[in-house]
Amino acid sequence: MAVGSLSTSNYVSNTNSGSFTIDGLGDGTDWTDLIDATVEAESYRLDQYEEDLEEAESAVDLLTALDEEIIELTTTLQSMDEMDEFLCYTGSVSGDEVSVAVEDGAAVGTYNLVVNQLAQKDVWIAEDFDITSTDSSMTTSNATITLSYAGEEISISVSAGTTAEELVDQINSDPDCDDKITASLVYDGENYHLKLAGEDTGADNAVTVSMNLTGDDGTLASSDFTNTLVAQNAQIKIDGYPSGEDTWMERDSNSVDDVIDNMTVTLSSTTDSDGVTIGVSYDTDAMTEVIESFITDVNQLIYDILDLSGVLADDDDDDDDSVYIKGSTLDIAYSQIKNILSSAGLGFAYYDSDTGEGDLFTSLSTIGISTDSEEGSSTFGQLELDSDELEDALSEDPEAVALLFAASGEYSSDSSDMQVISTISGLTGGGDYDIEYTVSGGVITSATIDGVDMKISGNTLLAQSDSDANGLYVQINNLTDGSYSHSVSVKQGKCSQLADLLSSLSDAESGSIPILIQSYEDMTTKLDNDIYYEESRLDALETRLTEKYAALDEMLSYYSNLETQLDTTLAQLES
Repeated sequence: MAVGSLSTSNYVSNTNSGSFTIDGLGDGTDWTDLIDATVEAESYRLDQYEEDLEEAESAVDLLTALDEEIIELTTTLQSMDEMDEFLCYTGSVSGDEVSVAVEDGAAVGTYNLVVNQLAQKDVWIAEDFDITSTDSSMTTSNATITLSYAGEEISISVSAGTTAEELVDQINSDPDCDDKITASLVYDGENYHLKLAGEDTGADNAVTVSMNLTGDDGTLASSDFTNTLVAQNAQIKIDGYPSGEDTWMERDSNSVDDVIDNMTVTLSSTTDSDGVTIGVSYDTDAMTEVIESFITDVNQLIYDILDLSGVLADDDDDDDDSVYIKGSTLDIAYSQIKNILSSAGLGFAYYDSDTGEGDLFTSLSTIGISTDSEEGSSTFGQLELDSDELEDALSEDPEAVALLFAASGEYSSDSSDMQVISTISGLTGGGDYDIEYTVSGGVITSATIDGVDMKISGNTLLAQSDSDANGLYVQINNLTDGSYSHSVSVKQGKCSQLADLLSSLSDAESGSIPILIQSYEDMTTKLDNDIYYEESRLDALETRLTEKYAALDEMLSYYSNLETQLDTTLAQLES
């Protein structure tokens, strides 16, 4: 059913008609069927309105689902529309002394890491005091023990009769010890020994112990504790720095995230003086998965748009339950999407193999992504992937592939006389711009970008809000008198370009999809009202017919009785 063909006038609503029926009339005639037939004959508009309402409500549901899909895809595209979001990295290590986790934006390359010592926490164990049982009383009188962590003193009151196990629980449950000191009992096969350990590694997180408890097993004093692990920092060198033989970079943790940008290095053991080699490279397998996901998501949207607009409908399909949205809105949306997917990236220049200038990959087709243009195909209009061609492109230059998808304001100028200072992400549109300016007396007197005036400040030019290049900021390096013309390219990748389009389509205030949804919602409101009035009209018609035939019944009954009386009178006269 083509919802777009719905008319917008003469619709109705639903009420129950009266239940007054005529089972028999004066002459024995049943008029109910005649009344029902008349009302049914008059219900053709109501039937059409109800059918149109059902289709309009279906259209609202389908378009709302499409709008939600567009919003979701927009969010997905915006999460990968910059280079550090799109590029995927993998790390490698030449030994098992360390492991690495590489994050977005890591610099591809190799690094040498030497680990002289690991960070460790402070641990004290009462090796010289045997506790015979976890139920042994640690003190026969009330006492106080004093611990410290990272220079912070902690006093704990211990009641007489407190057992070894209760002392451990008391220390661990003390809020002042939380995230600082943990107590436990170490069993050596015969006796138990009290253990106190700092929570965090690092030289600054040292623990001190001061106690004197006399209980079932004797007196436990501070001197009975041995510092079995000494709090210390990790010591490392990265690419030979620091260069001194006994000079090291120190960190209080074995998880180090600030020596190599966007990488967390986890130290598990020391290395020899040669250290280990850490490598960072592009993860082309992961990038392939990202691109395949892009294709899958975009194809789903294309399919839903074409299916909803009836483009994919089989001419021989007589399924009357299908609802199609006719009109230009979805056709225009599909054309805009198709144009982005098939055209060169904004601000990209075709590659010249002779000079080596230009962008290696300028459109999706250059990396093996094409559009199925075969009408009648189950994947008509959707993207198709040549996996081998994509693999070759990623092997050749993964950065160039990522740039095609995720360029975000990368710029270039065709002349050293003009230098691009900056662009504004999300504001400066992608594309090629012609900048013309005039210098007189060593001063820039006028400047335009694609014919639109630029703001002049000394030797700098700024594109204003009335230009697609809004926020483009350039510096003129040659102030020799004369008139000049240069071009600037600002790149915008396919993810950002498509996200901008989809965002405009689904904009709550001005988006064509919400506007189309609103038009169908308005239609359903009108249909509800018109159906109500049409049903009221039919109810009134049924009432009038019922009253009319009731009157007729009464009149026929009167004449029938009159006839009977006359027959009786005549019979009496004849006798």
